[in-house]
Amino acid sequence: MSFAYLQQLLSVRQEKWINRRIPEAVRYQLDNQSIFILPTKFGYVFLLFSVILFVFGTNYYSQPLIMLSIMLIALFVVHMFASFLNFARLYVSIGNIQPVYAGTTAAIPLHILPSQSARPTRGTLWVSFWEIKRYQSIELDTLEGPANIRYFAENRGVSQLPRMTLQCDYPLGLFRCWTHLQFTQPLTVYPQLIVANLPLESTIKLSQVKNSTHIEGKTLSLDQPDDFDSLVTFQHGDPMHSVAWKYLAKTGNMLRKRFVGASPQQGYLSLPMHSNVEKGLSQLAYQINQCHNKHAIYGLYLPTQTIVPNHSEAHKQACLAALAAYPITRQAYRDGQ
Repeated sequence: MSFAYLQQLLSVRQEKWINRRIPEAVRYQLDNQSIFILPTKFGYVFLLFSVILFVFGTNYYSQPLIMLSIMLIALFVVHMFASFLNFARLYVSIGNIQPVYAGTTAAIPLHILPSQSARPTRGTLWVSFWEIKRYQSIELDTLEGPANIRYFAENRGVSQLPRMTLQCDYPLGLFRCWTHLQFTQPLTVYPQLIVANLPLESTIKLSQVKNSTHIEGKTLSLDQPDDFDSLVTFQHGDPMHSVAWKYLAKTGNMLRKRFVGASPQQGYLSLPMHSNVEKGLSQLAYQINQCHNKHAIYGLYLPTQTIVPNHSEAHKQACLAALAAYPITRQAYRDGQ
């Protein structure tokens, strides 16, 4: 049995024990059930120094050393209760988490609510996430409003945050109080944006082919206006439907029609037909932003759901949320590894 296997087994058991001891919740009032406390390194050194003073005092019959050691040990014990009571005044929750794109950092609004006791928690609060040893500090004495905790959103999806670890060593740093809190608020991570030029489908027609679904329809260009203006030289990459075919047949010169007075186009975006689903979702996320910025009236078709065409900020967020909630594929799991 390897050391890595034992470490993983202990980690799983520890997580199960934490889940039973501190269940998930919307907000927490810390108490005996959720608080852990142990001396810090400085605390252990302080206690050892106090014991050594006591030993020297008893060996050399020095009353001042004995009295000093007793005072230091008493201070150590009093500090333990003071640290615990200060930390137990924490009453915390997190607000609504704004969706982010994969590969960016989310701001988690941590609310330190008014305590049920008369005195607020004092000192510096250190915050991190489960198994992530990057701590962020919050000065409780000067805190006004929620504190934004940074969390790097690596992968697309809709899921809960990892357990949030809060710790404090107020007032003298002899003891460290900490807890692991599991908030129920979800975090929505949109696909990472990948530049693409996906077409709008003017009509959505679903066809069943061997128990699978695909879209057939007329392709629309996001930049296709209504009113004819003039003929201009055809450039590589221009859409073929804009070519002036009659003029080409008469003169042999390839020109395209230029239009003005653009009006919003309407249609559906669908998942590109290639093997990498995650890449297709990222391309869709980019094109949704493009359609929204160009004031197109667009809908979204996915194998799991269909969103009818619209144009609003809420519609954009709904389409991106549908991409975030799209089932994770095995290919995505392998790519993430």
